[in-house]
Amino acid sequence: MPYYKFKQSDVFINTLDTYPEFTFDVVSGSLYLNNQTAISGAHVENAGMVPTGFVSLYELNIDRLSANKIYPFITKDGGLNSIGTVTQAGFNSSFQYGDEITGSYPLSASITRERFPSGHGESATSHISALRNVLNFYTYMSNYYAYSSSLGDKSQQEVNLISIPSIFFYSKMRPGTVELNFYISGTLVARAQDIYKNGVLYQVAGTSYAQTNGASSPAGVVLYNEGFVLLTGSWDLTEQSYMFGDVVRTGSWLDFCAGANDGTSITNGSASFQLKFQGTNPISTVTMHAQAPKGYLNYSSNPTFKDYDNSPSGALVSTFTYRELTGSIKNTISSSFCDYSASFKKQTFISKIGIYDKDKNLIAIANMATPVKKTEDRALTFRLKLDI
Repeated sequence: MPYYKFKQSDVFINTLDTYPEFTFDVVSGSLYLNNQTAISGAHVENAGMVPTGFVSLYELNIDRLSANKIYPFITKDGGLNSIGTVTQAGFNSSFQYGDEITGSYPLSASITRERFPSGHGESATSHISALRNVLNFYTYMSNYYAYSSSLGDKSQQEVNLISIPSIFFYSKMRPGTVELNFYISGTLVARAQDIYKNGVLYQVAGTSYAQTNGASSPAGVVLYNEGFVLLTGSWDLTEQSYMFGDVVRTGSWLDFCAGANDGTSITNGSASFQLKFQGTNPISTVTMHAQAPKGYLNYSSNPTFKDYDNSPSGALVSTFTYRELTGSIKNTISSSFCDYSASFKKQTFISKIGIYDKDKNLIAIANMATPVKKTEDRALTFRLKLDI
């Protein structure tokens, strides 16, 4: 089997940025992702085996009975390897050598909402306090990011924090794509968008009442790389009061996404929310030009490449063996005439191309849709693509 080394001009590496779009809807305390409701399974009520509004990592354990679920496991031994959900202290004290440590699938994730009251202050466990340095870093984009400034002190303001796991946005959220829609009884009350692509969410549309109170006002900021939305807009969006979480009050951006995994009771059925954004998923692709030079690759190790002499005199016969002897290379050149063999020419049919690393380990195989004819006077270039 011949090997050919790729030249520098034969290999190209490109990165393509894709922008998958995600839409979260929060209705009466229920969360939905991309308008997907529960899918009935043959064995369980929800085939995805995660709540609506959640994504399942690798989609393991789809429509399985509890007794048939797959799970991660490891045996405690001298290697001291463990499962990530087991602490080092628990690993040392709770398990004996030979014990099997197990985990559970599926692993799932969804958005989470937290509301911080005014004067919540700073503490070691506060998620707002943990974002201080990140918020101050982005002040070069807008002063509204500042943790504490003349525009407000986020340790004292009421803050509505929405956390978005990175499984949804991959490397980062695409700037300018975040959109927040606040509905009452299916009617749009207010909309906030990052119209300047600098991470500041401005109220750009809504009812006349909501626009009178907060048209073009900054409702909050977005941390695109980290996956957080911080809302501080406290002006009234609704004239009437509704139940947002556990409290009945007029609605504001501080109530956005109430009921989204925030531990509160089901919200009033009249209020619903929609969060839309695009992620950024870079896909690196290597393009390789595999060359089949003229005058080469015209011999095959396939047994059918040669003719066999099947006459009695053309066989090797012994007490234990009967083997046909090979003759000349089989002529596969087609003729325009019936029962007439065209002049012999070497030709092969390339059906697969193997890609090897520097140690000649096979790392990829390219299969042709149909075998490609290779003759001595023909040079071919196969263009191969591989996602990396």
